[in-house]
Amino acid sequence: MSSTPLPSTATPQPSASTHVRSASTPLSSAAGPAPQSSTATSPPSSTATPGSTDPAAVTIRDADRPGDLGAIAALHGVLYTREYGMDATMEAGVAAGMAALVQARASEGGDGPGRLWVADDGTRVVGAVGLTREDAGRMRLRWVILDPATRGRGVGRALVSTAMTEARRRGAAGVYLWTIAGLPASRHLYDRAGFTLTEEHPARAWGIDAIEQRMDVTFPTR
Repeated sequence: MSSTPLPSTATPQPSASTHVRSASTPLSSAAGPAPQSSTATSPPSSTATPGSTDPAAVTIRDADRPGDLGAIAALHGVLYTREYGMDATMEAGVAAGMAALVQARASEGGDGPGRLWVADDGTRVVGAVGLTREDAGRMRLRWVILDPATRGRGVGRALVSTAMTEARRRGAAGVYLWTIAGLPASRHLYDRAGFTLTEEHPARAWGIDAIEQRMDVTFPTR
């Protein structure tokens, strides 16, 4: 298990989410709907209900503890229902996508198919990010989520940075994600990471009408 300590204060960052499907398939037609410090940590609780958190430092670590996957799915389900009116297919899709990643890792042995990290405040999971291997030498940023009480401390930016660093380490040509319009804070997070809009179209997804957007970043060749 690896972990990355974060500072307890930083530039505000929002929650965001990307979703489960192939590189060329839009969110609305995916098989199984889905959406993108410095202290020692103790195991997080199994609940991920948004609420107040201790302002102590947050640590990014691999999502390899019992209850981590459920906590990530719950964060997506609760936050996207409450803030954007999405339905249960959001949470179901996130859970299905993460399960597929775990099964692929078990089958192949190792982290070849991708990795999943959580932000842990020492008591529970307060954020997450995933990275999966895709075709054409690119990787995909997924399941980016952050508890509202943890916003404003640079945790969202650190989660995305962790995944981008891993993609570069693997020699990926670049990274892409799928999101929806109308999430300005999330868009700001992706813009800061170097992503640019490459595709968008209207779609019905997770119980709402949305404009799906693909964003890409290409790494410089060495």
